Amino acid sequence: MNIVKNFLNAISFLTIFNFNSVNSSDKNKIFKSGADLSGDINTCICSNTEIGEGIGASNFFKVRSGGFDEINKVDNVDNSLDNTNNSLVKSIKFFPLAGLFIGLIIAFIYIIFDKITSSGSIASIISVLGLFIVTGGLHFDGLSDTSDGLMAFLKTGDKNIFYKAMKDLNTGLAGTISVIFYIIILYEIILDFNFFQADQKIYGIYALITFPVIGRYVIVLMSYFTVTPENFKGIGSIFTEGTDMLSFIMASLITLIIVFLFFGFSGLFALLVSSFIILIICYFFMKKFGGINGDMLGFGVKISEIVFLISLLGFIKTSF
Repeated sequence: MNIVKNFLNAISFLTIFNFNSVNSSDKNKIFKSGADLSGDINTCICSNTEIGEGIGASNFFKVRSGGFDEINKVDNVDNSLDNTNNSLVKSIKFFPLAGLFIGLIIAFIYIIFDKITSSGSIASIISVLGLFIVTGGLHFDGLSDTSDGLMAFLKTGDKNIFYKAMKDLNTGLAGTISVIFYIIILYEIILDFNFFQADQKIYGIYALITFPVIGRYVIVLMSYFTVTPENFKGIGSIFTEGTDMLSFIMASLITLIIVFLFFGFSGLFALLVSSFIILIICYFFMKKFGGINGDMLGFGVKISEIVFLISLLGFIKTSF
């Protein structure tokens, strides 16, 4: 029973779905609203040193519209933080399965709109939109904020400017461009998968199912091999401090099994490539900034998804 609960907690953290309500008085509440930020998983606990990092997928829209300091004033902050930490730590090992849940929904959306419109282009666009909606925009903001920070760091070489740029609630040019490029590249890859071997469209469906698995596994991978510096304590530290060897091994085995079942050795090679790239990114973050925070985890999620899909497409094409 605890396994199911932790799996549902993982889904609730990574998507707009509110499976935590199963154990609450609000039995009929399946989706998290923009103001529903006070549950165990979705509590937004903020301070002046951690502006810009929230907990739960539903936070994204509220953050960008008003800023975290005004979102949620929790009376019992310590107790809420303890509950959030405990729930997240127990659910970490199930993040790849939560990614599979996301992937199945996206694939279903693609199949439906491909049938309705008979257009792979329209179905691909709606699939990308579906990813954003199902996850509540979670990790898109991490990609944006980290890109802004990296651009500022490349210009100045000052890591304090990097921290400041990441905590700025206003999205910069680099952040905007990075999200746009992610959307365009993801759209083109989905199209490429489904136009390649027209009689083998199943590969495109499989790709839609598996790439969110890789992205959510990368949260575990990055958390296990990195730390969070003191000046970046927040949601990132929950993961970096809470991901033990057992969680890492279980998440890795789950990911390996899922990828192999759908794509065989081509999938495993693509997973290896994406993991290697992410570890290089982790090394860079550790060397330059002393560790990672929640936004950097989101950055890793989005980069790994694109790297996995590009690698996978290349391996599959060379096998034909």
